[in-house]
Amino acid sequence: MTHEDMKQARERWYAAYFAGDVGHLSRVQADNFTVTTEHGVQSRESQLDAIYSARSNGRWFSQGAEKQDTELAFEDSDGSTRVTGKGFTVSGQVEGPVVAFSETWEWDGANWRVVSLHYGAIRNLN
Repeated sequence: MTHEDMKQARERWYAAYFAGDVGHLSRVQADNFTVTTEHGVQSRESQLDAIYSARSNGRWFSQGAEKQDTELAFEDSDGSTRVTGKGFTVSGQVEGPVVAFSETWEWDGANWRVVSLHYGAIRNLN
C-alpha cells in the first residue's frame, strides 16, 4: 500500500485506457467511479461503453498512445490518495493539450482502485 504500488497501478490503468482495455479498466475503477470534465460528469458504465464503442469502430487512440505527466503530487488522507498534476497525451506524432488533473485513489485492502478523475485543458490567458 505504498505510493510506488499506487503509481504502478496508475500506470497500468492509463495503459489500459489508451489500449481501450475495458476489462482492465473495469477491474481498477471503483463501482462509483466518475470522470468530470468541462463537458460534464460521466459514470463508469457510460465511460466504459463509450471506450468500447470507439475502439470497436476504429475511433480510439492509435497503438502506442500514452500520457506524459509534467507535474505530479500525492496527498494522503484516511485510506485514500489524491493525485494532482499536469500532463498531456501523445498519439503518434501528435501531442494533445496540456491538462490539469486530479485523481482520487483508494486502497481496498488488496488493491488500489481509482474513484474519480477530474481534468481540463489549461488555457493560455495571453
